[in-house]
Amino acid sequence: MTFKSLFKICLISSLLLHLPFTGKCGITINDIESLTLRLYNEQKWDSLLMVGENAIENGVDYFYLRVRVGRAAFENKRYVRATRHLKKAVEFGGYDEYASYLLYKSFQYSSQTNESRLLLSKMPEQPAHAMGRSERMPLLYLETGPAFTNHPEQYELNKQTDPGLYSEVYLNRNSQYLLAGIAQPIKYRFGIQAAFARLNFNKTRMVNINGLDTLQGNYSVSEWEAYLSPSFIISKHFSITPAFRIINVRVDNPLTSNDSLVQRLIGPSVELNYNDYAAGGEFSFSSPYVTVSAGAWFIHSGEWDFTQASGTVFLRPFGNLNLYTSTTLNILSSDTDSEYILHQMIGGRIFRKLWGEAFYTWGNLANSAEQNLQVVYNSFEKVESRAGSRLILNVNDYLKLSLRYQIFFREGTELFYGMDAVPGIYSYHYINQSITGGITWNLH
Repeated sequence: MTFKSLFKICLISSLLLHLPFTGKCGITINDIESLTLRLYNEQKWDSLLMVGENAIENGVDYFYLRVRVGRAAFENKRYVRATRHLKKAVEFGGYDEYASYLLYKSFQYSSQTNESRLLLSKMPEQPAHAMGRSERMPLLYLETGPAFTNHPEQYELNKQTDPGLYSEVYLNRNSQYLLAGIAQPIKYRFGIQAAFARLNFNKTRMVNINGLDTLQGNYSVSEWEAYLSPSFIISKHFSITPAFRIINVRVDNPLTSNDSLVQRLIGPSVELNYNDYAAGGEFSFSSPYVTVSAGAWFIHSGEWDFTQASGTVFLRPFGNLNLYTSTTLNILSSDTDSEYILHQMIGGRIFRKLWGEAFYTWGNLANSAEQNLQVVYNSFEKVESRAGSRLILNVNDYLKLSLRYQIFFREGTELFYGMDAVPGIYSYHYINQSITGGITWNLH
């Protein structure tokens, strides 16, 4: 030991053990053992962390010291620091159940999910099964909520008022959303996620044919969606996650007319039924402080095809979720154009078990995807930008509640033929707002 380190340990020992400090003392392993055990039993985690790490730095290193120092770091919510000591304890103790459990939880709390699963795969079957029982059990989740809009009001304020030959507009009114899913681990390196969603969009179609008829009718666009995503842990840092989504869309025409010419103009009164779909996947690198992922997807929406490439950087500057931020850049391409979409989110702990997030998205979301196809915006109505926030209540390690608010800044359009029979598409702005509540339950 250096004189400086020896002096530091002597001083700490004297203060904590209430011994007279003379400026010279001989520190033995027995002294370190006695002191760290006492601090551990008294749950003086700050002092234990300081004394234990100083001893390790100066060559004192053994199983029980690493376990105590790892526990001290864990209790201080310094989970990355805890993993460093507990990994060494596991090396000393040969997958001791207590040390392995602390290491497992430290991996989980520092977002090192791959490491936690790989740890279980290396342990003896009985303690691994008991410790990672929740890792073998399904995680269930449910989200639901309404959306509402000022689209009709904004159309009335911005519609074309000059006499024309023909005008047509589609207005959003409100919508409902329901999602139910399951994430099921298979062994420790593999897993599969499946979800089903039901969306219903209530709309109004308005057609005005000068001199012939004025028609208006309410209708709905209903969607059933199925999602499937297997995941594969390649190593403690790398994983790959393919994803597939199919969307069944049903739309009816609410307008009918006794005039055959008008009926030809507004289209047949039959129900449309077609499928949109998307496929692709992500490749991820994860460490305690950062997760970087890149993905590519093919998206078929309506009669058009798109490709999307994305890159995401998720930062945890303190090695935990007390503060985190995510930045995603998407490039959405079609045969005729490319669109750039930037998404920025920041989140962190607000109070005890309550977390909060705020986010903003720049760029047109129409026909794009998010979160490895967990959301697909299969709509051709332009979404200029989006803002939102989310509250997350971690009731315990197995139950999580969330509440999310989003506001979409959208562009509405009106097809209008003037008296000179020249068509024009006139745009205006409106907003959609949605509120979604969710529950996530890890069976155990």
